[in-house]
Amino acid sequence: MFSVVSRAPGSLCLVIILCGLVALLPGCKPGSASLTPVTGVVSVGGKPLTMGNVTFKPNKDKGNTFGGEPTGEINSNGEYTLNTRGKPGAPLGSYKVIVSATEPVPDQFKPPSPSLINKKYSDPAATPLVVEVVATPAPGAYDLKLEK
Repeated sequence: MFSVVSRAPGSLCLVIILCGLVALLPGCKPGSASLTPVTGVVSVGGKPLTMGNVTFKPNKDKGNTFGGEPTGEINSNGEYTLNTRGKPGAPLGSYKVIVSATEPVPDQFKPPSPSLINKKYSDPAATPLVVEVVATPAPGAYDLKLEK
């Protein structure tokens, strides 16, 4: 009624170990960190910044060793949504926030437009903006209030 299949003594153990290693592989891939939605509004002197980009740089001083940089474009309402490697969101952790915004240059042969914001916000060493991405943020937790 029952058939018995003969196996080498260690084969079952080997199968279990291999299955366990395969289960761990997705967590080892670069960029496989769990992403949390991050959206906010960028304002300068209380008014929405209507163009530019936001970059979250992992704050290594606070233990964030993520190897990527979540980024988002600022829309005409001052809103941004972060993406990491083409997927929405950012991994949990502390970040230094970089904001860059310049008027578009209509002619490629003209010099770049001056920054619309204080240059300290576009310098990773000087930015005062530090944000902690958390699983359940308070409303407005990712809003960025820049000074003129």
